[in-house]
Amino acid sequence: MKDIPDLNDQLQLIAHASPTFPKQNRLVYSPAWTTAQQQLIQWALAGGLTVSVDDYGNVYADLVGKDDAKIVATGSHIDTVKDGGIFDGLYGILAGINALIKLKQRYGQPQLSLRAISFSEEEGSRFPTTFSGSRYYVQKARLNNLVDANGIDFNEARQNAVQSLLALPQVNHQQPALPATFTELHIEQGPILEATHRQIGLVNRIVGQRRLLFTLIGQANHAGTTPPKFRHDAFQAALELINQFSQFTTKFDPDFRFTIGHFVTFPNVANVIPGEVQFSVDFRHPNEERLKYFDRLLHKAAAQRTDSEIKLKIDYSSKTKPVKLASNLLRLNQTVAHHLNYSTMILASGAGHDSQIIGSSVPTAMIFVPSKAGISHTFAECTDQADLEAGFHVLTESLYQQAYLN
Repeated sequence: MKDIPDLNDQLQLIAHASPTFPKQNRLVYSPAWTTAQQQLIQWALAGGLTVSVDDYGNVYADLVGKDDAKIVATGSHIDTVKDGGIFDGLYGILAGINALIKLKQRYGQPQLSLRAISFSEEEGSRFPTTFSGSRYYVQKARLNNLVDANGIDFNEARQNAVQSLLALPQVNHQQPALPATFTELHIEQGPILEATHRQIGLVNRIVGQRRLLFTLIGQANHAGTTPPKFRHDAFQAALELINQFSQFTTKFDPDFRFTIGHFVTFPNVANVIPGEVQFSVDFRHPNEERLKYFDRLLHKAAAQRTDSEIKLKIDYSSKTKPVKLASNLLRLNQTVAHHLNYSTMILASGAGHDSQIIGSSVPTAMIFVPSKAGISHTFAECTDQADLEAGFHVLTESLYQQAYLN
């Protein structure tokens, strides 16, 4: 068997391959994304795993069991946010591949098949969609009429990237069946584990999330010659709406999350009244009815905007329901962690994950490790080596018990 770098070295090698290192920009189907997926494939093949790629660029590394009809799976997403960090997504993929290789070396063929998955896209950083990789795996959901900021078509980029992966030797082109269970190892992306001095987080639920893009179209005009009563200022209309939205949040409990993360004006010139504004609204809560209620508040306020001459368009880029994760897998992982002498706590995930999509159809678990200072979605993202190893050991033992002792 070929020499394969250990997990931490693999993380560093892929991170340093980024042309914008230390910032990570593995946007889906980009050259950096393709390079990373190709490297994962090569390490999986070198470890004696069987590799396949589907039409959306999801990579599946399999250790075939004696009963190949049932599959125990793990994995995460390979893409990043713009200027993201090393660990988000990538850590869970590499831990999964390394766990399978380690189990194969130590115990040989499992009773049930094992699979490590590198999902093509979760973040929504390039195209106006999220979870496209796991949605395709679970729901066979195909996307059309999507373009990125440079006007590149989603399906054109997808087909080119997939062909680059399939050009590698020993890579099969297929859509594998859904697994019997799925476990995702991930950094917490929040401060709770570090603040409570716990090594392992066991996720019992993932909040629901909705992400909307508001586009207001008014009238661009001269900043010096247009009196207020003749203006149709898209920027002022946007501020009015955002202020109302923020006031609505006072009606909600501390579990509610509301963010305006994207805001762009056109033509974005100092002496021109903005004729068009786009801004995003991201809101999250563990209760679907509360999400629906806030959604109605947004639409009601938008319909009652002061300047009716300003046109409004609202598009959803993400709409996911809260998901309760599998309690039996949580208990298994809790037992494993305690056996390995790691401290644990049960918590909810405020971030969306591929597990949210997989968990709608397959018994699913998530394992968290601490994020230093709770920082994520930035190149300052960091997790201590000891915590990375703890998560890897818990995942490996969990997969062993599910696939070898079944």
